[in-house]
Amino acid sequence: MLEIHLIEMRKFIQLWHENKLDPFDDILVRWLLLLGMVDARKQRVYNEIYKELEALAMTDERLRDAFSAWEELSQTPDSIIAYESRLKKIIDEEAKIDYAEYKGSEATKVEVILTGAKKGLDLELLAELTGYSVEKVQEVLVQHQE
Repeated sequence: MLEIHLIEMRKFIQLWHENKLDPFDDILVRWLLLLGMVDARKQRVYNEIYKELEALAMTDERLRDAFSAWEELSQTPDSIIAYESRLKKIIDEEAKIDYAEYKGSEATKVEVILTGAKKGLDLELLAELTGYSVEKVQEVLVQHQE
């Protein structure tokens, strides 16, 4: 069994302009407005529909997801490449900072171990201060004796 519904978008949009359709109460009207918001033949976007749907998207998660997907699909290949390049640069910079912080904390721990050992602190205390195991503290001391 097949059921087909034909909707004349021109008449549908006209009914919406005449306030005879309420997208707040009817989910079908919301989705039809989303589909009818862009008139490809006239290369026109109905901004008043867009604004109303944007307000509706705040309460309808599926409509909000559709808006997000539409914005992603509407991008040009150049803008997608530019976006991904900026995103990669940001991720790389964050990774550099994280690595520097990690290396800095590792160097500090090694310094604590070496200084503490010179002052005669026992291995258990050095392990507790650095968060290393006693074996790791011994390994650091052996590596830095050479």
